[in-house]
Amino acid sequence: MVRSENESIARSVIPQDVSNHMSLFYAYHNPMAKAVVDSASNFAKESHTEALVLNTVSTLAAGSFNTLKQSKADSSESEQLCVFVLVTCCVLYDWISADGINSPQSTIDIKAVTGVVSGYKLVESTNADNILQTNFKPRR
Repeated sequence: MVRSENESIARSVIPQDVSNHMSLFYAYHNPMAKAVVDSASNFAKESHTEALVLNTVSTLAAGSFNTLKQSKADSSESEQLCVFVLVTCCVLYDWISADGINSPQSTIDIKAVTGVVSGYKLVESTNADNILQTNFKPRR
């Protein structure tokens, strides 16, 4: 984004981080995540394979979690990919599972996951643990 040379305009422009947080109130904040979550959820429900899908997502999450926890990634790109996969699997699990990822029946330990991914940045300046929190299904 180019900064305006007109100082009054430059002062009134909302910083990108603030506008990203504001978008949470106006529209779904991540249309791509919504599309993936909706597709996976619909597939699991329509095919009556929720348990199999959740098992697959848990397995992918476990592989990524163990790679990160044991520092087994062979490059920073592989490490970043593991963070992406782990966060995505957690979000998918939360939306597909009737009880969500925070339930005692969950096969993913979200507290352990949050501890492992907390130091990683995923989108611009957003931490992976923040992305986890903002993409979980709202519980009432």
